[in-house]
Amino acid sequence: MKKIIILFVLLVSISFNVNAKDNCDSKEFLRLKELAQKLEFDYEYKLVNDEAIFSVNVVNLNEDLKVVIMENYYNEQYKEFKDDGTGKGELNGFKSGERVVVTTKAFVPNWCSGKTVLTKTIKLPYYNNYYDEEKCKGNEDFKYCNILIDKKISEEDFNKQFENYLKQKENKENNSENNQNENNDHTKLFIIIGVGVVIVVLISVIVAGIIKRRKRNSL
Repeated sequence: MKKIIILFVLLVSISFNVNAKDNCDSKEFLRLKELAQKLEFDYEYKLVNDEAIFSVNVVNLNEDLKVVIMENYYNEQYKEFKDDGTGKGELNGFKSGERVVVTTKAFVPNWCSGKTVLTKTIKLPYYNNYYDEEKCKGNEDFKYCNILIDKKISEEDFNKQFENYLKQKENKENNSENNQNENNDHTKLFIIIGVGVVIVVLISVIVAGIIKRRKRNSL
């Protein structure tokens, strides 16, 4: 019985020492999280058979991190951003409007290894088939005249939104013109008032001069 107790104490002691040495403490996890926060993502696209195919790029990869896109969370199937030697990685084959969830895991020789450090969702835009419509010429500021847009729209939606855009644009131009006319009217009024004041002052000076001269002559 005594031997069993001693063996148990030894096992607990060994386990405690391993934990103290390799435990993923808060300081280590914070270090890994700061590395993950330095990762920067962007995307590019190319047209294949009139369909936009996107690639997602990442910079500032670090050997202590594994940056992946999970294909099947339960059996750990994933695509990994591989470092090209300059801290950059790329994965492609994504479709318009797809939500890409990027998971950053610790890849270090301690108990932090495999832990999720940071998760980021990248919402890919939609390719706009109507961006080069004749209507868009001269109306490039209309949001659905951009090549990439935030939601998929039909031709009917595009035309409806464009009509609303033209109405708003016309109202804005009319308001601007009215404001300009009001400013011009105010300017004219100020000029007229100013001229009137000058005339009144001149007349007053002339009248005062005449009165003064008559008084002098009467003496």
